[in-house]
Amino acid sequence: MESVLQHLGLVAFYCALFLMNVLIFVGLPGGWIALAAISLYAFATRFTTVGWQMILVMAGIAIVGEIAESLLGLVYVARKGATKWGLLGAFAGGVAGAILGTAIVPLAGSIVFGLAGAFGGAVFCEYLFYRSLDKALRTGFFAFIGKLGAMFVKFALGLLIVGLCDLMRAARDAT
Repeated sequence: MESVLQHLGLVAFYCALFLMNVLIFVGLPGGWIALAAISLYAFATRFTTVGWQMILVMAGIAIVGEIAESLLGLVYVARKGATKWGLLGAFAGGVAGAILGTAIVPLAGSIVFGLAGAFGGAVFCEYLFYRSLDKALRTGFFAFIGKLGAMFVKFALGLLIVGLCDLMRAARDAT
């Protein structure tokens, strides 16, 4: 019976870690929350399951996720032909949209308004400086796709952290 309860507890733990990473899509630091839960798990098992070195590796992955989310969307837009004004508009619009969205509709609003803000900011700035609606709309579309793609990369890195935790636990159980 104890073994069944342990397995059910691990299933619940990994489901919770997955859901924590889903928080990335609503603008919350889900990867960091999952890393904190894994760190608590490591502490509770006296670092026999997941060592502090692996916690540092996981923290490094979380940092890479933050950098990727911040830069990947902009790099994508730049590679698709956006000007510096389109990049600036996409970045500022994404941040402003996320802040405004959180104030209007907590949690879900930050993601929807963040994506819309990246699109709107890029369109506004491209059109303002270059007077080409076609180019402005194209840049806005790529800003939207870039921001969404960056969120998926961050989510994948968060799942990598969870996978490393399971790998360490499985390696410990095998010995």
